[in-house]
Amino acid sequence: MIIDKAMNTNKPTSSFFGNVGKVAIALMLLATGMGLTNPARDQYLTYASGTLEKELESTVCKDSRVPKALSGVTDTLIGSCKNVLSSQRDTIERLLDHTTQRQNFGVASIYTTELGGKSYQTVGAFGNFVTLPPAAKDAQK
Repeated sequence: MIIDKAMNTNKPTSSFFGNVGKVAIALMLLATGMGLTNPARDQYLTYASGTLEKELESTVCKDSRVPKALSGVTDTLIGSCKNVLSSQRDTIERLLDHTTQRQNFGVASIYTTELGGKSYQTVGAFGNFVTLPPAAKDAQK
């Protein structure tokens, strides 16, 4: 009678520790990627000033109260309003810079801007920004 012995005498080990190592490496790579793409303050200021400019254009430069007979004048005024806002982009950025605090967590940042009695929080991660709905200052106390 012939008996074949297995060539590999190693016993299989639990793959739990192998999986934990893979997960740890994946998390480290994710954290490194987030750290490298964590947006800087100047990127936030550019984003926030653009967002504020669009918001002001939609609220301040609208023509809903002007009669249709003055539509030519209205178009000129709206264009002028938008031009004024665009030309003041640096001023808007400086205002935001003075009213914003940054909490840098390395992998993401939270920017808190206080404007008009409201607190705006924006999360910056992976090179992008997400602005949360504004909160009144009194609601935070």
